Amino acid sequence: MRLRRVKVVPEPLSKHAVRLHFDFTTPGPCTSRGVRITDRPMVEWHAFAAIPEPDGPGFSIVVSKAGDWTKRIIENPPTSIWTRGTPASGVLAVAPLFKKMVLVATGSGIGPCLPVLMERRVPARVVWSTKNPLKTYGQGIMDTILKADPDALIWDTDQLGRPNLVQLAYNVYKESGAECVAIISNGPTTNKFVYQMESRGIPAFGPIWDS
Repeated sequence: MRLRRVKVVPEPLSKHAVRLHFDFTTPGPCTSRGVRITDRPMVEWHAFAAIPEPDGPGFSIVVSKAGDWTKRIIENPPTSIWTRGTPASGVLAVAPLFKKMVLVATGSGIGPCLPVLMERRVPARVVWSTKNPLKTYGQGIMDTILKADPDALIWDTDQLGRPNLVQLAYNVYKESGAECVAIISNGPTTNKFVYQMESRGIPAFGPIWDS
């Protein structure tokens, strides 16, 4: 099980999100690794994408408000936390199989996309739908996205309402000449999105929440 308590350096981003920095391991680039953490190891566990630190060892995760546990972590950021196992591969491990792809994310789903964008091994276009992205997630994440994709389609739901993600992604897919589309979102949105993309003959990938 490899249960252990590790140090955390919190970086508050807003009232809705916090970035937690770790140094107990360093995921490789473009590997789409995930870690499981908790403050109550006998009660609940939560999985997050591990984002390699750009200028040294370690990694970070982005936690956004999505329930009581995330709310508590954001309002009272920890300086240590429990983890188990080793970083495991996620859906975006498929990225190196393609010459170009479209990454679609909602909210903190942008976190798992960042390692792919930072490594820049696979050219990727970005479609990101979230509330007030700069205020919620900070300049650092915005800079990472725009450095990899200066034409990223960042949809502010506070200003524009909820988008038609399928149509936005389809347009970017056609314009960019990408070979596939991947989405990181909640279960219902992901399932609907993947189905509608595949119905159009477009290779599409998303998490399956099997554990």
